[in-house]
Amino acid sequence: MAAKSRFSQLDDEAVTAIAALFGATAEREPYSPDGSPVYRVRASGAADGTSLVLWPSLRRVDVTSTGNHAWVLKNVGGVEVIDGIEVVFHPAEGRGFLFVSVTGFVNMVMG
Repeated sequence: MAAKSRFSQLDDEAVTAIAALFGATAEREPYSPDGSPVYRVRASGAADGTSLVLWPSLRRVDVTSTGNHAWVLKNVGGVEVIDGIEVVFHPAEGRGFLFVSVTGFVNMVMG
């Protein structure tokens, strides 16, 4: 079974784990809504073309993939990083998830 790391919020520790999952670095973006860092993780390998923009201070994640596909989850609560498989973002309130796999598959279900 793959190791799973759980984070109670989208913070710098979660950002580092997400970047490691995709074999990438968390690049700091040149913009910020409030002076806090915003990070971009550019996946490679099977997930090439997938990009995650992580906004810890806004509790938000934006995911884009090759083509015109995009997903946004606001009010992010918990984050799970499953080694070698995927990252799962959960909303702070309600049910659902946004996940991004190391193969580049992205799915979002809210309910």
